[in-house]
Amino acid sequence: MEEHREAVKQSVSKFLRSESLYEMVPASGQVLVLEKGLSLLDVIELTLAHRQEAALVWDPDSLGFVGVITDRDLLEMIISQYDEDDMHLEESQIITKLKSKTLATWREETNNSQLILVNSDDNLLSATQLLKNHRLHRIPILDQKQNLVIGILSMESVLKFFVENYVADSSLFDQFLRDFRLGTSSHIITSPADASLIQALRVMASHKLSSLPLLDENDKILGVLFLSDIPQIIRSGYYLNPQTPVLSVLETVNESGDYGVSRFGILTDEDSMKSLIQKLAASPERKLYKLNENQLELIVTESDLFGYFI
Repeated sequence: MEEHREAVKQSVSKFLRSESLYEMVPASGQVLVLEKGLSLLDVIELTLAHRQEAALVWDPDSLGFVGVITDRDLLEMIISQYDEDDMHLEESQIITKLKSKTLATWREETNNSQLILVNSDDNLLSATQLLKNHRLHRIPILDQKQNLVIGILSMESVLKFFVENYVADSSLFDQFLRDFRLGTSSHIITSPADASLIQALRVMASHKLSSLPLLDENDKILGVLFLSDIPQIIRSGYYLNPQTPVLSVLETVNESGDYGVSRFGILTDEDSMKSLIQKLAASPERKLYKLNENQLELIVTESDLFGYFI
């Protein structure tokens, strides 16, 4: 079995190593650029208006890019406005706070990490390893010849490219999922379903989660808060009412009426590695869960998958 697992890893690594990042650049090649002197309110509004995977931070002093803004940064910007004494601030007061702080100041206060780039002629394996090692979901692609950022590489795009282009021996992936040991099965971070929005957001931020299952008193999943919900939470104005029950917020931002649960794909004991990959690619959030007697037993993400492969 160990030889089989190694054969799978070697096959995937060989494929990723053979592919250039040029293949991953979107046709439009458009990237949102935000100047570091903008206020947090401007950053939030511009990011929501353009809705790209990520935005680059430009420093006019050094004439270079110094950072990336993603949905996780929007989350951090929102919760940084609140402490225990701020929960009942008027909307105008929160807006004033967001207007008064620049992106540069916020990045200094939060020790926002330095910009990590990949080059367009890098292979997909080395780029995916960077994403894994730095726990990133998105990384800018630089064209060194033009000295331009030409796109954003994400784990989602890696998964999509892999599913569409991997043509090696697919029988390698016919083994049952239980033989591969991947995903999170212990110490799964969750939140009580009766938590407030700010409580759930803080759990998500402190553990750098991309999804947070919400459980009732019997540990049954009632809803899921996703990092990708943050833009809609901001648009709807709920971030100005942080004590709102998180399930009430999810009822608004999810059209399905199931508080986001259906955006998870479902795994069973009968799944193979092949069917797991197919389900991940089809899942709206690229996340799967497995239940045992109606309780959460396993979560698998695209990052888990490629973390295992490489």
